[in-house]
Amino acid sequence: MNIRVWLPLAAMALIASPFVQAGGRPPPRCDAFTILTIHLERNATDNDGEAVILAKGDDEGLRSLVVLAPNGRNLATFAGNNRGIGVREFILESSEPADFNEVLRSFPAGVYWAYGTTVDGECVRGRMTLSHNLAPTTVIHSPSADEVIARDGFVLSWSPVAEAVSYVVSVDNEDRGTKLVAESAPDAMSFTVPADWLEPGTSYIASVAVKTANGNVSSVEIPLTTAEE
Repeated sequence: MNIRVWLPLAAMALIASPFVQAGGRPPPRCDAFTILTIHLERNATDNDGEAVILAKGDDEGLRSLVVLAPNGRNLATFAGNNRGIGVREFILESSEPADFNEVLRSFPAGVYWAYGTTVDGECVRGRMTLSHNLAPTTVIHSPSADEVIARDGFVLSWSPVAEAVSYVVSVDNEDRGTKLVAESAPDAMSFTVPADWLEPGTSYIASVAVKTANGNVSSVEIPLTTAEE
């Protein structure tokens, strides 16, 4: 989901002017975001994916937020209620086109800027760098794709990837719309899915994602089904 709240030009000026000087640079008095990151998430099995931005302020929360791409294009603008409480954290996700190259074209590599104001009127700013160097993928060894697995749990195993800083394992219950997610250490090569999380005669999607130092993530997935009771 790509969150865009478009405002009239006059409203945009009111948001930007307190913390953007001539040339688009924020004044030195601005505080930093607590967390500010941007990365790519690619599903290598389907060749689709998305860009993800995380912006987190401090405990008092943000009243407004503007995110700019390296080419100066406005990616997202949020302006909250002046009488309400602030928003502490934003997670902005692009749409997921069938061709991952469309994501790369829409989100060029380079430095992205984020500017915000807190509920107390203070300025926050930060920069984040998006790399188009995609994380390598792993290979799932077991179970096999479309395998019917027993309900007493199973071990998901994969090949090691030298560039991995961690692996994100997920098992998605498509019938219920629930998902089991765990992050494993870079030297891990397996994860045991507990029996009490599985249901009989149910379809699942199991995936293993490789996360690298630049923040980008590439995943592979397989469909599974549990045996009937």
